[in-house]
Parts: sequence; structure tokens; C-alpha cells
Amino acid sequence: MNNLEHASKQVSPTVLTEEIWKWVFAHLDAKPVELRLKHGNQEPFYSAISQVEARARYSKKFKDFISSRWVFPVGIGLEQSSSVATAKIKQRLFRAPYSADLCGGLGMDSYFICDRQSSKKHVVFERNLGLAQLLEHNLTASKVISSEFNFDDLDDWIKRENIHTNELEVYLDPDRRSNDRRSFSILEGAPNLVSIQGDLLTRCAKIIAKHSPMADFKEIKELLLNLSELHVIQFQGECKEVVTVQKKGYEGSVKTILIDAETQDELREQHTIPSLDVLTSLKTYIIQPSAGLNKSGLHPQFAQIHGWSKLIFGNLYTSEIQPPPSVFYKTFKVNEVFDSLKRAKLFGPAAIESIGSKISSDELRKRFKLKEGREQKIFYLQNGKLKMIVTCQLIE
Repeated sequence: MNNLEHASKQVSPTVLTEEIWKWVFAHLDAKPVELRLKHGNQEPFYSAISQVEARARYSKKFKDFISSRWVFPVGIGLEQSSSVATAKIKQRLFRAPYSADLCGGLGMDSYFICDRQSSKKHVVFERNLGLAQLLEHNLTASKVISSEFNFDDLDDWIKRENIHTNELEVYLDPDRRSNDRRSFSILEGAPNLVSIQGDLLTRCAKIIAKHSPMADFKEIKELLLNLSELHVIQFQGECKEVVTVQKKGYEGSVKTILIDAETQDELREQHTIPSLDVLTSLKTYIIQPSAGLNKSGLHPQFAQIHGWSKLIFGNLYTSEIQPPPSVFYKTFKVNEVFDSLKRAKLFGPAAIESIGSKISSDELRKRFKLKEGREQKIFYLQNGKLKMIVTCQLIE
């Protein structure tokens, strides 16, 4: 993703010699601020301390690369870049021997696209010269083109490598900034997938694109050609990425797939549309879908599989039987139910969530003087005039 390009000064991989790398790994526990005060911002210490800082700040997101000599850039882009966990999931979508990444950025996705037994050649476009130099260092087996994506350079590479259409797959993670603000619409990405998809599909067998977790499924389905799959990737319950797959000539229905990047558990859309009972009263357990399950829209199907009833409040479900553990939802055992705040007796540390009401969880916490907690959960639920305050226990 090219939003990394806004850094005023970029890391220089040429100054990271054997001696400097030893210095970096020897100072991983040091504080970058103190290192800069001591050594200043001149090379090689500017680049070396940047590597220490990136490894400390993103130790979980890029944990597989902390002890390697992967050169991380400076700038805001690391927050938006694909993590190791999500990049590995997308790797599974590639089958062809040749691949192209139209907006390289950090290069984590390209690294895993290439790290396949079936991969022969890979090309990466990166319009920022500093980032392109880092990609050349980090992706030594790939062809790096220091330019924004263009069909002339892609066609030259295809011709030079003698690549047939069914041998090439294209990946892009468009820059989603528009007029200095974040945009969630696929119409505002750069490169613009909607504008170039037709020409791409004359050159490749498949387009795989990463979109914002806030992307509109309706817009995606209306605007993308030959759309075959819509993947929702979650990590630790949070929806991290929406990924689309377009296959040349595909005219079938779009399949939605939810996948957890940590466990690789999957839920695939079924053709039948579930019909669920909607209740205004609670059973013994409340089931709350993860953000990923909510985004996928597959929670009614999940509920049908497990025999849950839909509650009238938000996307909550209820059941008399305790559901099995899952990364796709949380289960709570109901303790007490109150029909008004005046009658509610709330004690102890608790997590609080307000659904369907103008009264926020912060207001409720102040009103009842409750400390933050995790094991006890308080739901304040409202649908029209129907209100319900529920205290419950998280089932691990």
C-alpha cells in the first residue's frame, strides 16, 4: 500500500552492513528515543535505529521478521500494511506461476505470494523511489519497477517472460486516501480497480484485491467484474481485511468466506438462506458474533447450524445449550435481567456494551460507578420501547 510514501526521509539499506545489523540486534531492548539522543539522526544510525524502532513497535504484527534482516521503512504505512498473519492467508489464493503486485508498499504480501513452490516469477510496482529500493533489498528474487502501475511496463514484462494469460495472477492493495482522508469506497482507490479491471482481465487469470474492513459489500458486488469470492479475514475477533477474487470469465454466484488468520478456521457461505425465530426474551446463553462474523453476514447461517434463536437486539443470539468454543463469537451465561435502569442492581468490575440505545456504555459506567472488567459483561439493550439490562458471565 503506497501510503508509506509520505515519510520525508527513507531508510537506506546500503548502510546496513554486517556490523550495523549486529548493532541493531544488540539494541532491540533499548529505547529508540534514547538511542537517537545518543547517536543522532545521521547515517548509519538513522536507518539502524529505525530498524530497532520498527521491531519494537510491530513485534506482534511482523513477529516472523523481527530476527531477520528485513528492512522496514519509516512512515505511517506500517499500521495499514498487511500483517504476517493476513499475508499468509492471502498467499493461499494464488496458484499461477507468475504474479504481479501493482502497489508494493512494505512488500509483505509480495513476499508471501513469491514464497510458494509453484511461484516462478513476480513483478512489483512501487512509485516511491525510496520504498522501491527497500523492495529490491527485501524481495531479491522479484522484479521491482520504480513507477506507479502502468500497462506498458506490465506488458513488457509479460512479453519478456513469455507469460500466457492463464499463467498470471494480479494482486493490488490500492491506496485508499482521498483528499488527505481515508476512503472506504473501491471507487476512490489508486490504482482504481474499477477502472483497470477490464484491461487486467485480458492479461491475467485472476485479480486478488485487498480492501478496507469498512468496504461496502453491495458496492463491491455491483462494480467488480467476474467476482467469484469475497473473503473476510479476521484476527483475534477483529475484521482486518476484505479481499476480493475476480476470475477471468467467471459468471457464477459470489461466495463469501470468513477466515480467522490466527487459527485458519473457516466458515463458507451456503446457498440456503436461513430463517430464524426472533425473540424478545433471553434463554440461558447470549452469543455475540465477532466483528469478522458480523462483517461477513454469515451469522444467521452460523446460528442455524448451532440451533440458536435471534434476539431482537442487534446481532445477538440466544440459546439454552452452551455453544462450543469458537473464534467467531463470544458466549455469555445470563445471570440477571432487569427491565429498567431504576431496577437494575449492578456491581463489581464489568465490560459494558450498549446496543440500540442513545445511552452510551461510558454513561452507564459513570452512573453505576463500575470499574472496567472482563469476566462480567453488562448489556444494555433497546429496541423501540423494549429495554433490557442483562448481567452475564463470559464463558472462556
